[in-house]
Amino acid sequence: MRTRLQDLPGSGGAVEQKRLSEPGAVSEYDSVPLFLVSHLLAGTGSVMDANLAAELEISPGAAIAGRARAGIEGVFSDFPWTITFRDWTGQTYTIGRGEPHWGGGRLDVTFHNADAARSVVRHDVLGLLDAFVRGDIDLDGNLYLITHVKHHGRLRLSWKQALPAMLRYRGFQDRKSASVNVKSHYDIPQEALNIYLDQAYWSYSCGMFEDPDRLDIDELKRVGQGESDDFDSLEKAQWRKFKDAADFIRPKEGETLLDVGCGYGGQLKVALENQPFGKVVGWTHSSNQVREGQQLLADHPGERWELREGDYREDDRVFDHITSTGMISHVGPRGLVPYVRQVRRRIKTGGRYMHHALMRAESEIPHDADVGLVFNKKYVWPGFHWFPVEKHVTAITKNGFQLLGLKNLSAHYAKTTVAWYERMMAREDEMVAYVGQPTFRAWQVFLGGVVQGFLNKTIHVYRIYCEAT
Repeated sequence: MRTRLQDLPGSGGAVEQKRLSEPGAVSEYDSVPLFLVSHLLAGTGSVMDANLAAELEISPGAAIAGRARAGIEGVFSDFPWTITFRDWTGQTYTIGRGEPHWGGGRLDVTFHNADAARSVVRHDVLGLLDAFVRGDIDLDGNLYLITHVKHHGRLRLSWKQALPAMLRYRGFQDRKSASVNVKSHYDIPQEALNIYLDQAYWSYSCGMFEDPDRLDIDELKRVGQGESDDFDSLEKAQWRKFKDAADFIRPKEGETLLDVGCGYGGQLKVALENQPFGKVVGWTHSSNQVREGQQLLADHPGERWELREGDYREDDRVFDHITSTGMISHVGPRGLVPYVRQVRRRIKTGGRYMHHALMRAESEIPHDADVGLVFNKKYVWPGFHWFPVEKHVTAITKNGFQLLGLKNLSAHYAKTTVAWYERMMAREDEMVAYVGQPTFRAWQVFLGGVVQGFLNKTIHVYRIYCEAT
């Protein structure tokens, strides 16, 4: 199965108030007075009147099923792709124009009870996703259509859902919360991560493919070795990403490298293999990653590398060069500028810095009012935050770095997440055995949905090539 992305028809808690640790640690929410938030968000979701709310609680199941069907057919009558619905009353109906989609055939949706259908009638998209995680709804087939459904139906959170999320995450992320957030995902059973990550470096970030626009699902499921592969494998894409950073730095003999948020040490390994670094050091909050990464690096002399568990801010050494691949998503909504300043304190003048981050397109909807991002924070990545590229560039250039280059890797990350999703689905029974059905379902939504986010250009990933001034 081969296609090119440019040809795709489907591409198109309590609130803890904290003082900022240093000047410049601003949030996108700071410019919006909190008493205005509910007013601003009131138009982003449907608010039921009391009569409808009462009716939904007392309507017989068949009436709820009928209301759900009418709502779905009304909103999605011109949906380009095919979705088939079944419910507990026995009715089956299909929507969509039947256009081909790169991800395969149709999406099948099954409502198992009236509670699941009530979420449709209430226009409660987060409730629908919660119902899927619980098992009240089944989604089978082409889950890559999920994001299309969100955009086509203009499905957003109500202000009653959005406001608590915005308040919960607006504080500064300290070292303790950073550790808890990272461990909550990366320290799940390693066997589960091994199912879908590349088998050369276990890298949990965007690879760099030879041809990011060509999607060959069978090829992406095929496990490679890395550098030596003669096909466009996930393993080779991850090697290429790490080598790109090492080649950009071009160290002099014996120079040092710090990798912030180093994962399993793939960047350290490729750097040692391809450039004359004297010593490379990586920091991660994940005990899984330290344990597995030590095995990955075991072939190299121990005096040339360190893999440390903890917060990189504990390390007061100054390095010749620094890399960071994907870690910046974990700094929180007020953390970007403090993070860049910390990096500048840890790098020598003239040193090169690779800044690789997931980013969000500019939007009138605040970060924590977006249904997809709120879902992922709830079930997959607690505490993450994506900034627009403009904020990254400003933070970098105003805090001691010059920008040497910028590369958009969104198509590469779409292909990376397709590989992860397809590998995970190919071994569904094993994955469920390790993490349980609810977590597996949450990752289906996360991985299936984020692919189309890259193709729709609502999510990006950039590599920013920098030099310390």
